[in-house]
Amino acid sequence: MNLPGKFSRQPVWLDGLRQHGVPEDQVGALRRLVAKAANHELVQANPRYLAERLGLPEREALHLLVTAVAGGLFTLGWQTTCPACDASSETIQNLAEVDNQVQCHFCHFQFVPHLDDEISATVTATAVLRPSEKQHDDPAFRADVDARLGKTPALAMINVPGFRQLVFNQTVPEGQWLGVKRLVIFFSDLRQSTAFYHRRGDADAYHWVHQHFQVMFAAVEQFGGTAVKTIGDGIMGVFTEPVDALNAIAAGMKGLAELNETAGLADDDPLSLKVGIHQGSCIVVTLNGRLDYFGETVNIAARLAGLAQGDDVILSQEVVADAYVCQLTESLGDLHPFASQLSGLPDCFDLYRLTLKSANQSVTVW
Repeated sequence: MNLPGKFSRQPVWLDGLRQHGVPEDQVGALRRLVAKAANHELVQANPRYLAERLGLPEREALHLLVTAVAGGLFTLGWQTTCPACDASSETIQNLAEVDNQVQCHFCHFQFVPHLDDEISATVTATAVLRPSEKQHDDPAFRADVDARLGKTPALAMINVPGFRQLVFNQTVPEGQWLGVKRLVIFFSDLRQSTAFYHRRGDADAYHWVHQHFQVMFAAVEQFGGTAVKTIGDGIMGVFTEPVDALNAIAAGMKGLAELNETAGLADDDPLSLKVGIHQGSCIVVTLNGRLDYFGETVNIAARLAGLAQGDDVILSQEVVADAYVCQLTESLGDLHPFASQLSGLPDCFDLYRLTLKSANQSVTVW
């Protein structure tokens, strides 16, 4: 029997987390944290600190917090930190209010804040979690936490799987943008998908294309990336590190080979992936009501995918320059340098085609 008030065995808010598929161990971890934490620990809290208290890897904790924000258990906050004097701004409740040109209110230094550097995320418990307590901020405590763990970049929160679907009110105003210093971007596409639809018929072909999406989404999430959107039969996704992107693509191609075998897709029918990976700066905008990425880095990554032939990955010089990527390519397949001019761009690019040794190769994580 459930008793009312403080004697209730299960707080009502737990049900919302479970309905969103939060694992039971994470639900229990959050319940214990809420029961034990001091009030100031849950006000403008650094998500990395909460990950530590929850005993979860950072990305899992961020996903839990995003789900909790969607359920009204926490509110999101955004702060900008001056790169000249390290002073932080007042917490802003909506991403739409973060300016892309900032003047520090302490030292008056003017700068462009970036989502992966000067803009950080915080979370604050709502009255749903702490109904009888007033919010109590402790700036000294927060400063100590930030100094020890580093602030949580806003980009890390935005790129949590499900953020765009669950926290849909956190967007950039139409026509505005926020900057990102460095992001790894990939585009994938299915080779000869038009012919595949012609041979198999729309319904059957789409069934297997949909299965391919599930394989790729799982691989991207496994290595800490985010599938931003689908474009036709392809995917645009982002990562923080290039080696994670390459690991994910290799895992996705392996999964696609297994899908082909399970489905009996042989001869001319196998689904084959074409991929391009590039990294650099870009901007975040709102398109069709959701956060999206734009800029030259994005355009180049899309062009690289267009150069792929199937079961291969086109890597830019910026990606191959990463030492971990170089080591990983040696275990995955044959790397061939070539030069190409990309449509719409004046310069010739130094590129690399990675042809996988086998569709069933193992994935080596660096």
